[in-house]
Amino acid sequence: MAYELYFVKNILNWYSENRRIFPWRYTFDPFKVFISEIMLQRTRAENVIEPYKKMLNNFKSVADIEKVNQNELTRILNTLGLKYRVKRLKNISESFCENYSCNIPNNQNDLLNTSGIGQYICNAILCFGYGMKYPIFDTNVLRIFERFFGVKSMTKSPHKDKKMWDFAEKLLPEENYVDYNYSLLDFAAKVCKARNPCCKECPLNYYCKYPDKYVNSTKT
Repeated sequence: MAYELYFVKNILNWYSENRRIFPWRYTFDPFKVFISEIMLQRTRAENVIEPYKKMLNNFKSVADIEKVNQNELTRILNTLGLKYRVKRLKNISESFCENYSCNIPNNQNDLLNTSGIGQYICNAILCFGYGMKYPIFDTNVLRIFERFFGVKSMTKSPHKDKKMWDFAEKLLPEENYVDYNYSLLDFAAKVCKARNPCCKECPLNYYCKYPDKYVNSTKT
């Protein structure tokens, strides 16, 4: 338990001074979170800012997206590539309108029963859109957990590993869980990077299990 408390406390402290600022954060608007999460898939967050702003200038709800021609969505999102996201955004919006009167559900069951919504986007909508206590977990968060805690996923699709999702949920603090979830994303992007991680400057390096020479050199 001491490791878990150390991890949460220090990563939140780091985040308070190093957080990234994006227009979709802390809106607590499920629509804005929904469109941003679709756009952020396999794309650098910095590249999403302008297309995200264009989306909000043109669409205020899933009902607006449900009505629009798919070519219009393509025109706005073409700078991001990955054209499948246009169809996915359109299909999910149509499903929300058909099944939930153009509202975005506020529970896991309805979200996960919507084709195109996986566990990550589901939890992101609930946490970042509705302010509910749900964990987030993806390959970037897995990298942090693997390095610090020494945990491993034994599945071919770690982002779908229930044991890892349960582990992520266990770490969630009772308060500040929205900040904590964002801190994981920013920490993975700025410190615990896939290549050339900043181990020497890492605020978690004293207890980190990652076998890096920079980590070892800081333990005196």
